[in-house]
Amino acid sequence: MKHSFIGKALVIMLALTFVIAGGVGVAAETLVIGQAADAPGLHTLVEVDIPAFERINLISEPLFVIDYDLSLKPGLATDWEISDDAMRIDVELREGVLWHNGDEFTAEDVAYTFEWILDETTEAANRDLFAAIDEIEIVDDYNVIFHLSEPYTFLANNMARVGIIPADYHEEVGYQEFRLNPIGTGPYMHDEWAEDDFHRLVAFDDYWGGTPNFSEIMFRPIPEDASRLLAFEAGEIDMYQGGVVPDEIDRLEEDEDVAVYRTGGTGYSYAGFNNNVVTDKNLRRAISYTLNREAIVEHVMGGIGMPGKSQMTPDMFHFNTELDYISYDPAKAQEYLEQVEEMPDQLRIFTNENPVRMQIAEIMAYEIEQIGIDVSVTIEEWGAFLDRIYDTDDYEIFILGWGGQVDPDRASYRQFHRDGTANHINFEHDRATELVEMGRAIDPNSEESREIYWELQEILNEEQPKMFINYTEEVALVQPEFEGFRVHPYSANAWLQVVFDVTR
Repeated sequence: MKHSFIGKALVIMLALTFVIAGGVGVAAETLVIGQAADAPGLHTLVEVDIPAFERINLISEPLFVIDYDLSLKPGLATDWEISDDAMRIDVELREGVLWHNGDEFTAEDVAYTFEWILDETTEAANRDLFAAIDEIEIVDDYNVIFHLSEPYTFLANNMARVGIIPADYHEEVGYQEFRLNPIGTGPYMHDEWAEDDFHRLVAFDDYWGGTPNFSEIMFRPIPEDASRLLAFEAGEIDMYQGGVVPDEIDRLEEDEDVAVYRTGGTGYSYAGFNNNVVTDKNLRRAISYTLNREAIVEHVMGGIGMPGKSQMTPDMFHFNTELDYISYDPAKAQEYLEQVEEMPDQLRIFTNENPVRMQIAEIMAYEIEQIGIDVSVTIEEWGAFLDRIYDTDDYEIFILGWGGQVDPDRASYRQFHRDGTANHINFEHDRATELVEMGRAIDPNSEESREIYWELQEILNEEQPKMFINYTEEVALVQPEFEGFRVHPYSANAWLQVVFDVTR
């Protein structure tokens, strides 16, 4: 990463200084955005965390873009068609698009991008989400066809998560250099990055979508939520999304000097059972009935979010509206506990050093103990915690979360298929596996598709392989002088339209 000797005070001064730029009606200034963490890298095909993609999505562009209503809109593709049997996607590409180095974007770049993902010798993340791609046919410079080995109606949604990379430049500089100094086709170019201090992006003059409203974007990583709020209230940052201090939300919403924006998110927190160890579903159901989801949202989350019910968010077409979801009921917990054939000597709850998760773990332990089960809570460093969950069977319950669950396949297949790459709860259920496989071959907008995922939710509510604690809510804080802001439910796209829609 390129380090800088510019001090933080000077960075803030620069961020608040207007610069001169051409164009009538264009606000030529720097927008300062706060983040919860620095980015580990800037490679759109490798990184997996939200702080990285908040930046990457301004630099690199996908074929399709996830809009505010979670539908897909054109990105580098102007049109696309999925065949009736879901075995082929024909994509028409945007003409006249330039890479940040001045080269022209073509179908060769699209084919190269997905071939790099599929190449098992590369460091590409989420390769399994694109495994259905069998062949990429370049028709001409602006038309490409994806031939699939099996039906997959949700492939376009996954394509919307990764930007296209420039074939020639990527081959020239290599993966590692690109991760630190990427180029894309987006409205902003990578400029200067001082690790854990600031990252500056500058507007791309030849962007196909027009001139953005801000000449520079300055990202400032501030890991502590309270410290980030202080920086915001001191005027050092203009806006940020996520990581709002729950205890402060009521005060902030009443403050005329703060604009608070809220919308339902695309994720949830959950307590996962190790289904290889906690094998009795009566025990899992008993414990789930002790989980006071409403109290957690109200008292731990400060009213941010909603009690969890399913892997689907309530506003999704596929959410089962007729299911009697498990909620807090100690009497029912005792009833199911009496049906458990073999009681464990002790249950262990594991989570990482996240203040909210630590509180939830303590609340869970207290409630479970009320029905006569001995419980311990273990807090581990993030890496050690993930190693335990991903690589061992040495746990009974763990607390984690999911984000970006924008469609039923993304929310279900990897997590609940017996061979799913994110099935960290070791859940094996023949019908659940059959359903998530069926779901990929059906028109997502059909009643048949909804019936498939309604049945899956019935199974999960009955089996309780994991307990859904709360749905996330996206909350953004914005300085009041800005106009036109909208909070995005998919936080990785938080700033994508801000640079065009927002003015000071």
